[in-house]
Amino acid sequence: MIVSWFGWLLSLIGLFLALASCGPVPQAGGGIGGTGSMQTVSSGPVTKFGSVFVSGTEYDNSQTIYCFDDEPCSSENKLKLGMVVLVNGRTAGTDSTGAPSQRIAETITYEEAVESTVQSISPDGLSMMMLGQVVHLNQNTVIDPSIPGQSIANLTLNQDRIEVSGFVVGDGHILATLITMQDGSPHYEVQGTVKNHNLAARTFDIGLLHIDYSAADIGHMPSIGSASWDGVVVHVRGEQWDGGGPPPAGGILVATRVIPISLGTDNSEEAKMEGFIRQVSGPGDVVVNNLRVQTTSRTLFEGGTIDDLTVNAHVIVHGRLSSGILQAERISFEGKFELESNVLSLDNTTQSLTLTGFPGITILVDNQTDIEGEGNLRTFQGIRLGDHLKIHGRHRADRIVATKLKRSNPSNNVKLEGIVSSATAPALVLAGATIDTSAIPNDRFIQSDGTVIGRAAFFNRLVPGHQVSLKGTLAADTVVWTSIRLKTPHEE
Repeated sequence: MIVSWFGWLLSLIGLFLALASCGPVPQAGGGIGGTGSMQTVSSGPVTKFGSVFVSGTEYDNSQTIYCFDDEPCSSENKLKLGMVVLVNGRTAGTDSTGAPSQRIAETITYEEAVESTVQSISPDGLSMMMLGQVVHLNQNTVIDPSIPGQSIANLTLNQDRIEVSGFVVGDGHILATLITMQDGSPHYEVQGTVKNHNLAARTFDIGLLHIDYSAADIGHMPSIGSASWDGVVVHVRGEQWDGGGPPPAGGILVATRVIPISLGTDNSEEAKMEGFIRQVSGPGDVVVNNLRVQTTSRTLFEGGTIDDLTVNAHVIVHGRLSSGILQAERISFEGKFELESNVLSLDNTTQSLTLTGFPGITILVDNQTDIEGEGNLRTFQGIRLGDHLKIHGRHRADRIVATKLKRSNPSNNVKLEGIVSSATAPALVLAGATIDTSAIPNDRFIQSDGTVIGRAAFFNRLVPGHQVSLKGTLAADTVVWTSIRLKTPHEE
């Protein structure tokens, strides 16, 4: 259920801090006009260049003004793949279907999700601690060449200062879309969800980090009287940080500025946002960061259904922004995986399991997982070793979080469908599992339209980020892979 601050939260939408040296962040709609033109606003990671693509949508950036962190806004383009940015602009013209034929970015604004030195790095190299936040890496995380060896394992703890762009996933957790060395004036920044707000002391926590905002600029945070900011996703900047002891302590950050995360406007004929669902009030009524998203009977779903709109689901929402509410016309689900095999191991303490044939993949079952199947299966505790399961889930950090789990009759069928993180023939990696395709016949390498293309052509076309579907059979405790098909990735 939406917590009590939800009604107040709506008043945050449309508030976005002006970068101090830039003046006010340009709003969607500024200078917009002309036949066939309408306002457009978008928030998401840079996914491609040649113009600029944000969450797969192309923008003409030939006359764009860029606002990076607290630097003066200028025409200098310093974008990198993986940067989560805010785009304000307009559309121009329409195609034969009536859809915009061109989108023009007037301003692109960027601020980091976290900036500081690194407190600790996990042994598997899939996460690190910064400012009391766990920063996760996945198959889509871009590691900039400025990072030694493009591996966080090579960073020097409490010395190398880095910047992370990404998404707030949950309390104290950030999914990195870009990791790069910090190359500007050193300071501290962090994004996250406020908790333990103490109005009298003017403090709150984000993850393990304690924040003192007594001397901070909070002019873009509405006056709340005796209410609480708990649950609001904010961006905090500061110049002083005390690590407060060895990891995993988050320490204390003295803030100079606190702002709520938003799209910077209440209304836009076209709006798009990528992020993780933070709150659910009912079917088709959710909050991404601080933005309320509502579906209608006409909303189209890609890669999932309305039932997949659950807390921590990774979504891209297209629609129209009206009075601070994003009316969804289309919702795409990111990071969807499908798995089918027999249960190899169970951990009742963490409610996690592994499946035969998928080394390195841990599947987490939580309170949001829809559990059903043979034997009237309803709970995790009802699962037994050797059960044949079909699982739908989302890749999050170092595991698959199951959205739906179904037990079926015994079978030797095996399936793994998801996003490829790396591929070097004959092997490819999905969600941490290395799959050897050597046993797959050459005529069972298939492209997205169903055409057989063979092993060599398949691997020539396969790049990280593509989605594939593998099928095979179980022989005792070994999987024999029999076919692989390239799925069409979602991109506008």
